[in-house]
Amino acid sequence: MNITTRAALFAIVLALTSRAAGAQGLREVRTRSTWGGGFTVGLPVGEFHDFVGVHPGVGTAVTIGGPVGLRIAGTLLVYGHEQQIVPFGGWGGRLAFGMNTDNIIGTLGLGPQITLGSGPVRLYGYGTIGLGYFATVSSLGGCGCYDAGQTTNFDDWALAREAGGGMQLRLSRHGPAFLDLSARYLRNGRVEYLREGSIYEDADGRIVVRPVESFANLVTFQIGMSFGIR
Repeated sequence: MNITTRAALFAIVLALTSRAAGAQGLREVRTRSTWGGGFTVGLPVGEFHDFVGVHPGVGTAVTIGGPVGLRIAGTLLVYGHEQQIVPFGGWGGRLAFGMNTDNIIGTLGLGPQITLGSGPVRLYGYGTIGLGYFATVSSLGGCGCYDAGQTTNFDDWALAREAGGGMQLRLSRHGPAFLDLSARYLRNGRVEYLREGSIYEDADGRIVVRPVESFANLVTFQIGMSFGIR
C-alpha cells in the first residue's frame, strides 16, 4: 500500500469522523466492551497478488474497555481449494472419497483500539501485532458430512501487523446490537506457503511439494455484527 493510498484512506476516515462529530457530538462510549464477528474477504496486494486470488473467510474480535480499549482479533481465510476423487481399494473402484486440499491463513493479534461516539453511529480505529499462520491441509471427505485423515502438508509462521478501522451502525434504538463494517491492511512480511497446484505427482509417481516464497500482505473487508457489553 503506497503513501498516496494510505493518505486517501486517512482522509476518508477523517471526513467520516468530522461528519459524525458534527451530527452528534461524539460523546463518550457507554459500553465497556464489545464482541463481534462476520464474513471477511481478503484481497492480496503486491507480490501476493501474483500467486493467489481473492479469498473468503471469517473474522472475530473482542474489545475490552471504553473509548480506548484493548482489541483481541482473529481471522481465518481460505485462499485456495482443490478436490481429487480417490478410489477406495478393495471395493472394485465403486467406493470413492474426495481428497480435499485447503490453503488457509490464520491470524491472531492484539493492540489498542480507539472508539468515537455513543449514539447510533460509532467509528473506530485500531492497530494490532501478533502471529500469522499459513498452512495447506489435506483430508478425505466421504458423503460431504465428515472429513478424516487430516494431514498438514506444509506450514509457516509470520509476524502479523495490521491497521484498520470501521463503523458500527446501531440496529435498534435501545439494543446493544450493531451492524459492523470494517477494513484493514495486514502485513505478514515474507512467508513460504503453498498455492493451488503446488502439490503434484511427478513422472515416477512421487509426491512433490513446491512452496512459494513472497511477501504475503493483504487488505481485508468485513461485514458482520457486534454487541456491546456494559
